Amino acid sequence: MDANSLPLPRLDRVAQGNVIFHTDRALLAATGICAGFLERSGGTSAGTFESLNLSTAVGDDADAVQANRLLVAKLLADDESFPFVIPRQVHETTIIEIDAASPTTLAEARESAEAGADGILVGTSGVGALLNFADCVPVIIAAPDKSFAVVHAGWRGVYASIAPLAVRRFVGRGMEAADLNVYIGAYIHAECFEVSDEVHRQFREKFGEGCVYDDRHIDLGWALKRDLSNVGIVGERIADMDVCTVCDQERFFSFRGTDGVCGRHGALAFRKNEGGLHGD
Repeated sequence: MDANSLPLPRLDRVAQGNVIFHTDRALLAATGICAGFLERSGGTSAGTFESLNLSTAVGDDADAVQANRLLVAKLLADDESFPFVIPRQVHETTIIEIDAASPTTLAEARESAEAGADGILVGTSGVGALLNFADCVPVIIAAPDKSFAVVHAGWRGVYASIAPLAVRRFVGRGMEAADLNVYIGAYIHAECFEVSDEVHRQFREKFGEGCVYDDRHIDLGWALKRDLSNVGIVGERIADMDVCTVCDQERFFSFRGTDGVCGRHGALAFRKNEGGLHGD
């Protein structure tokens, strides 16, 4: 695929049974990349984890989480055994790169992911990346060479510039930052994101007054987009769902909205050898 050939990003709300997925159909048609953000409905988890919880680290029943993951793979990849790498997220800046789908490479990638990572960049078909969220900012990046990345950016990740670091990985692979598509899922918005005086000061000093909502709240999305623009991402190539997880807990999990006891919705991307998300 030639540079500059990705369609401008957009996010369409697609229903796969009771599972809701926000994805870019045009990107799928052009590259085979299925990428997007899941809502919390359509799964098997119960109680505060209802219902499509994809994390094994929050106290949910392990069998329910596994059933949810298999359901997502079956509905979106047409194959419940489709291999996703799901890292143990640690609010740092480690990004794992995967360039082959062989059993050995996949095993090594999963071992590295379990050691702790907050981003996965994939340059091959046949393997996907799945990260989990409940207020932090989900970021997906797609490149004209059909590579893609999924990044977890909590406030520590935003402050540490993990998304620009991922962009630099693509640039190191020969891509132009201005040709990349960036997708941002639901996250805690400024009016709900109260922070300490120290965090407020740090963000104001690094990103400028534009990220300041008031004297107790900061705007993670504004800071993230400002940081991305500094490494060459252009505004027309950013698609933001513009949904606050705290304000829309019927559709998304929120850590702050539930005093820390809740499930995690997913951001994922993959490219199958053929096919992908149904186009109906």
